[in-house]
Amino acid sequence: MAAIDKIRIGDIDIAYRWDGPENGPVIVMAHAMGTSHKLWDWQVPALSDRYRILRYDFRGAGDTDAPEGRYTLAQFDSDAVGLLDAFGLDTVHWVGISTGGMIGQGLGIHHPERVHSLSLCCTLSYTEPEHRVWIDKRQELVRRAGMVPVWDATDRYWFTDAFAEAANADYHKVREVFVSTKIPGYIGGTSAVASLSYRDELHKITTPTNIIGSKGDPAAPIECTYAIHERIQGSTLTVIEDQHHFPNVEVPEEFNSILREGLDRFVDG
Repeated sequence: MAAIDKIRIGDIDIAYRWDGPENGPVIVMAHAMGTSHKLWDWQVPALSDRYRILRYDFRGAGDTDAPEGRYTLAQFDSDAVGLLDAFGLDTVHWVGISTGGMIGQGLGIHHPERVHSLSLCCTLSYTEPEHRVWIDKRQELVRRAGMVPVWDATDRYWFTDAFAEAANADYHKVREVFVSTKIPGYIGGTSAVASLSYRDELHKITTPTNIIGSKGDPAAPIECTYAIHERIQGSTLTVIEDQHHFPNVEVPEEFNSILREGLDRFVDG
């Protein structure tokens, strides 16, 4: 794999990496809050034979700058468009999980000319009041005690009980990224998620869209996944049984098959 690098986009330096053949169709992969581009490590081997993959750490995450203050979803969208502009990418296939899927929705609504397709995985289109309270509590905890106790309060949302209890190398790989997240980045990013309100604009998305959801996901409940599917005309939906928020880590073969099939369909027509 290529090494991580950085590029100046607006007011921050964004970390990124390329994988796959230089002449392949370009896909951009955006991760979840509290993670980094490494969340897609389980997918790259299944895609890099055909696709030119651009992974990046969004604002506040991984090796990207984490300025103080509240971030907005508009900033995440602007950063993404700036990244595409910097590499001369007129249009790409967008793959986003959780927060990365929120960014994808923002692009589909506000910058449809920049995306050939959207793959929206385990994501939300609206933050309910109780979720905002949950975010407030997580922010209070991280300010008081750092990222480790936040992980302990989060891992069962992301993984099934059996996977979390087994705590294998894959589990610890995600944990390591999470607990290394810069506190200003986590607070700024979760503040953006707290203001998520795309639900009533999803009908504006005309980009071909593939949606992947998990039946048991407590972080992105399946009824929210169904609602996204219903509001994006012509979208396809696949539901993975008995999984939580990160089936791409816990059951990568099943997830990769669904993701790859959707991307191939978009590219081959």
